[in-house]
Amino acid sequence: MLPETVASYEHLCKSSAMNISLLTNRDLASHIVLSRLIGLLSGHRLSIFISEKVGRDQSLPQPLMALAEFEKQLITASPHSFDSLARQAGCRLQGFADIDNRVNGTQGIERIKATEPDVILSIRFGLIIREPIIAIPKYGVINLHSGLLPDYRGVMASFRAMVNGDAEIGSTLHYIQDGGVDTGDILSIARAPLNPEQSYLLNVLSLYAAGCRQMAFAVQQLDSDISLRAQPQQGQANYYSFPTDLELEEFFALGYQLFNPAEIEQIRALQA
Repeated sequence: MLPETVASYEHLCKSSAMNISLLTNRDLASHIVLSRLIGLLSGHRLSIFISEKVGRDQSLPQPLMALAEFEKQLITASPHSFDSLARQAGCRLQGFADIDNRVNGTQGIERIKATEPDVILSIRFGLIIREPIIAIPKYGVINLHSGLLPDYRGVMASFRAMVNGDAEIGSTLHYIQDGGVDTGDILSIARAPLNPEQSYLLNVLSLYAAGCRQMAFAVQQLDSDISLRAQPQQGQANYYSFPTDLELEEFFALGYQLFNPAEIEQIRALQA
């Protein structure tokens, strides 16, 4: 298992370029992660696939819709669209909306297989991938989860941590080994203090600098023929879906905010 404070990956000697397929989502955190990873993974051949939603079609509570709209505005205001980020990475943005999001169907599998990935990196990808895709890359599928596992599987882990009064939040790098959600063996955990004065959104976005370093470190190990050490998840596992209206009311009653327009400059600094 990698140390929780990830060492500088620059000390590893890169031997050759790998084919890396990135699975991500059309949201603000993914936009920030792509902006960082494109630089950290320069020298490798990247392919980028994007999902347009997380999970099944459902009607979300109004505060979550407002959060999504706020994120969309910040992405639109950025000088870099998802398409332009893909061009920076030397590829074109691909997706699965045109095949009804059937990523595990024949066409979806063939799209990913065509990129000949040595490793697949998943960051906030909104579709569950199954064994036929998991079996494609030589080095497997590695996911960056913005929560501490196994305590907070599912979505909006930091929201749950804030409600529970946790002192820390974090990101967990783990394998995707089956169709389960956030169940795979853990490669590394990067912890950070939870700042109760900040919004949920800023707390989450602040995790991704360390999260990207976790991913880059793992890639550089693989590129240097160093086997990754992973450990099965230990302890009580908890799975969470999107919060209900009642859970959101409880969150707001604690004095928390999902997002805060006054934090825009701090968020823009993370986008840089």
